[in-house]
Amino acid sequence: MPHRSAVLASFYFICTSLLLLFPAVNAQAQCTLKTQNPSITICTPANGATVTSPVHLVAGTTSSLKVTSMLVYDNNVLVYKVFANKLDTMLNMAQGNHTIVVKAWVYTGSHFSGQVSITVGPSSNPAPTIQFSASPATINSGSSSTLSWTTANATSVSIQPGVGSVAASGSTTVSPTTTTTYTLTATGAGGSASTTTTVTVSSSQPSPTAINHVIFMLQENRSFDSYFGMLNPYRKANGWNIGDNGQEFDVDGIDDKLTKFTNKDDEGASFGLFKFTSTCADDMTSAWLESYGDVNRYNFATTRPILMDGFVHTAEGYAKSGTGFSDLTGRRAMGYFDQGFLNYYYFMASNFALSDRWFSPVASKTIPNRIATLDGGTTEGLVRDPGNDDHFGQRTSETIFQELQNAGVSWKIYYTVTNGACKANDPGDCSSDPNPFPATTLSYFNYSSTVLRKNTTGTCTAPLVPSSKVGDSTNSFCIDTNHLAPLTQYFTDLQNGTLPSFAYIEAGYGRNDEHPGKAQSVTLGQAEVAKIVNALMASSSWKSSVFFFGFDEGGGPFDHVPPVPGHTNDNTDASLNVTTDIRSIAVNPDGFKPCPLVAGNTHCDLHSYGSYADPGYNSTDAPAQQGFAAQLGFRIPNMVISPFTRKHYVSHIPMDHTAIIRFVENRFIGSSAHLTNRDAAQPNLLDFFDFAAVPWATPPTPPTPSTASACHASSL
Repeated sequence: MPHRSAVLASFYFICTSLLLLFPAVNAQAQCTLKTQNPSITICTPANGATVTSPVHLVAGTTSSLKVTSMLVYDNNVLVYKVFANKLDTMLNMAQGNHTIVVKAWVYTGSHFSGQVSITVGPSSNPAPTIQFSASPATINSGSSSTLSWTTANATSVSIQPGVGSVAASGSTTVSPTTTTTYTLTATGAGGSASTTTTVTVSSSQPSPTAINHVIFMLQENRSFDSYFGMLNPYRKANGWNIGDNGQEFDVDGIDDKLTKFTNKDDEGASFGLFKFTSTCADDMTSAWLESYGDVNRYNFATTRPILMDGFVHTAEGYAKSGTGFSDLTGRRAMGYFDQGFLNYYYFMASNFALSDRWFSPVASKTIPNRIATLDGGTTEGLVRDPGNDDHFGQRTSETIFQELQNAGVSWKIYYTVTNGACKANDPGDCSSDPNPFPATTLSYFNYSSTVLRKNTTGTCTAPLVPSSKVGDSTNSFCIDTNHLAPLTQYFTDLQNGTLPSFAYIEAGYGRNDEHPGKAQSVTLGQAEVAKIVNALMASSSWKSSVFFFGFDEGGGPFDHVPPVPGHTNDNTDASLNVTTDIRSIAVNPDGFKPCPLVAGNTHCDLHSYGSYADPGYNSTDAPAQQGFAAQLGFRIPNMVISPFTRKHYVSHIPMDHTAIIRFVENRFIGSSAHLTNRDAAQPNLLDFFDFAAVPWATPPTPPTPSTASACHASSL
């Protein structure tokens, strides 16, 4: 413990330094600490002083006890509270005599206090005054309320959320979809003042029980900015930036930031954002080490700068020379697409709804993110592929499928391809399938043996049937087709009205999953998704379904929104009024944290590489101290498609893939159901929907997906 005199000296320095920041306060005031312990020192105002409002109050305690909060009373009325052992605030006070008492509470439940008596005299700059109300104060979803206000002594006035700067007095109409508290802040020469009013949205509207089928699909490795960064100009050109409630919804994209962001390669060349002329680009990566390096070039400390400056460096290092296609400079990481190639995606994302705060759950590659998606957020401590990379075998964590099975809720996985990279149950695709085993993330869990296993005995025990039922003439595996089936069965289930409560569609890995690579045109994947979604919109299941579509992880292309708690909005334009941060969802799913590889431990896989190591390997690294909560994966392109989806809506509420798992749990099991702390922390996603109006009872007619196949290395 530091010597008491050192503590007193440090506190004296803090108090006097704070005084220097406020020249309106007597700069000659001295702060003499009391010698008894515990005690409160009020640095300013001085006892007996005459001051003007707002009154600058600086106080602290030298107590060696753990102070949990400090409370300020003005003439016996509580006016301020802070959860710390010091405070520095401005208090609006009426003219006259005041007794200020500062009380400190310690963890034991006891408290101690200090006080000063002052006189507040007249001020040439009176503090702002406010009147603020909402009428009506309670509305039904889809209805409006009028906010009215008057202020005095104010030079600037703003209302949040969603309104922004306003005149000194006036009114405006708002149409919140959920109960919303609006805060009016008035600032003038005499200080600032704020007050709130709440518009309550009635919960009498129909509930999510109108949804009987949740379909979830993730494609491969694209960041939000690389796909949807240019949505705003497209939405505005088509009049699709205005919701059905008259509110404007804009996307946090790159359309207004094209000259703002650059990344440098290792040779010092600077590369800015540019539009792809090719429908494909060489592969990149967002593995654990590289994801942290993208945010800041290999500074993993807890207090690291958040620069988003390593994407080109990472892509440069990942380039595969000698292919005749690679962009060795890493410039491809700064490329983006727009409606030219992604016409179907742009139409659907703009007409239905999307989120510009949808992150992948893990700052790593495909398999850790897909595992964390299916089991509510945990990788059991791993940052790599537990099979191909770590060779640890199957995971024991509980999946959403087990949870649904135990609750008696129907579910099914539709797989697109086999492990041999042939389209499932499509004899015309491959003349001979080298490995017809279904390509599904479920195989990473030991629970998979209940629905899928190799046929080593020559017989399959019910409910498993021979794989000839799904097109494998060799009967090399046994499969429960009620829970695992080729994608062709999805279209049959739509026609027959037999879609399960929860359907998970596995991507066409290596075929049409949109994974970056010289053989992967983005238009191939878009066409596959269009086929799947269009079939749903044309089916009898449409009226009671929601299709959540996204990408499993960022993949290496640039994104300007930091997936780091406390920094989510660092690069976001203030006009979007985005006030949320990913702190609410960036929680550790369980007791596992990333940790250095140790022989025999199948929950640790961090590596050291000589002069550097994986983030979390060293004790000073952010993930070593904060675990998987230190950084999420990057934002991904997405859309929410349903007859109940609000038109042209953009959500700014942070979420990751496990929010879909929570939505499924809430709808089919119960509000308290969860697999880990991560899915329990997710938003309920109800802001996407209007169950009363059913905006898309008749779905729109989307364009035919682009068939452009310009895949070339030059002028990417």
